[in-house]
Amino acid sequence: MTYIHRIVVLAAGALAALAFAGQALATQKLEVSQSAAQGSVTIKLSQAQTDQQPAQIAIYAPSGYTLNTSQPAGAKIGTTTGEVFARDLNIPLPLTGDVLVDNPQNHLMDSCAPGVHAAVWILNLSVAGQTIALPVYVDPTVGTQTALGAIRLITCLGPTDVPLATPGRSPNGAQLLSATFTVTGVLTPPSGPAQWRALTTPWGTGTGIPNPSATVETRSTVGPGAITLSGKVTSKRKKTVSLSGRVTQSGLGGAGRVSILINGKARGTATANASGRYAKNVKGTGRRSTFQSKITVGARDITATGCATPIIPDFPCVSATAGGFTATSRKITLRF
Repeated sequence: MTYIHRIVVLAAGALAALAFAGQALATQKLEVSQSAAQGSVTIKLSQAQTDQQPAQIAIYAPSGYTLNTSQPAGAKIGTTTGEVFARDLNIPLPLTGDVLVDNPQNHLMDSCAPGVHAAVWILNLSVAGQTIALPVYVDPTVGTQTALGAIRLITCLGPTDVPLATPGRSPNGAQLLSATFTVTGVLTPPSGPAQWRALTTPWGTGTGIPNPSATVETRSTVGPGAITLSGKVTSKRKKTVSLSGRVTQSGLGGAGRVSILINGKARGTATANASGRYAKNVKGTGRRSTFQSKITVGARDITATGCATPIIPDFPCVSATAGGFTATSRKITLRF
């Protein structure tokens, strides 16, 4: 039975609990950014201190990404940082470390994701004087999993709200607040925009048993955006022009301030709304003028549009983010 099918079967008949859990975990976020030039991908997971500790997080890289598993065991492929709340000490603690490659044969019997994997990365974390080796199991997806993405990354965390002597309990009762890791040379992004997904399954409150019925989905859109521009002359005598266009990223609108260039120089701004549409009336010069628009959009929350259609109906999409980008429209020339 596939990973997705296992979760769906376990979730059946638990819609009332799921509705409550979706609200409780609504602060969880997935944020992904990438640099094609550097060959790096950065993944950030975050949640509030009031959220239940994740038992398992499955992150899906979209179609178009390619996985490089040629690195030898022990190779450093990135860095990691983050923050946990140590329940035993009642304080937040920072996390730092490297991302290392391990031999997948060392993890065949790991309870989190037993079996053979294409790659296993170790988040070698230092926290409160301890070093924690957190495995990330990496595989191309197969079968029904391909609907979620091309590559799956799985990691597991220990429970925090169980007695101190409980086997597998998170060290110091460390509860996830945020975790960020950047890897270079192992995930090659596609040229166009793409949407990442994560399915997070929390521990049951005080039980030390995962609660699949409370699984939630988070999303992150990455990659280049685009801006369109069209224009028409409204008065040849006054040389007035009506410009309009739309800012998009992976089909979703991007709000922000649009810079209007006339003959290569910035001559005004327009505001793109939540759907990405903008308009501006401007004046040209001479017998003809060239117009262009440009926008820089920062990372932003797009839950309202990005979570409109959950990939698995039984699991609510609780948040969606989009990475930043800069886009420039084509040039248009109008005569007066």
